[in-house]
Amino acid sequence: MAVSGLTTCRRNIGMTLTEFNSLYDYKYDPEDRDVWFVIKLNDKGMYRGDCEDYSLSVLYYVVCQESWLKFWWLLFTFQAEICGCKTKTGGGHAVLRCGDQYIDNWSKAWVPRSGMTNGLGHEFWPWNYTILPTTVAIKMALGKIRGNQ
Repeated sequence: MAVSGLTTCRRNIGMTLTEFNSLYDYKYDPEDRDVWFVIKLNDKGMYRGDCEDYSLSVLYYVVCQESWLKFWWLLFTFQAEICGCKTKTGGGHAVLRCGDQYIDNWSKAWVPRSGMTNGLGHEFWPWNYTILPTTVAIKMALGKIRGNQ
């Protein structure tokens, strides 16, 4: 399945981005615990997490409509990717790329790459620092082991 844009990644209608964003609340990971999750609704009916959690959750809930098969398929075929970048304030940050569109918990909207670089001031890591799907799997497994979600 060739991806020319977001529409080829997202075929089913289920949870919309607007719905997800209305239930999302940013929560910073403690300094010594960088854990990655597809976040679940908490007891207050909110999805709470940081930038990696936001990216993974948008991929799972909005793009893949809660299909783990599609989630991993898109990551392992590089139709979707968790991209690392440096923010304009110098911190590390994660952005979801699906097709030729990008989204993060700063923009909360699908934008072209230029929207991330020129618009938000993100500086993407060079290709040799790509966050591979295997890295995503390991970080998510470590999150499960460490708990706290």
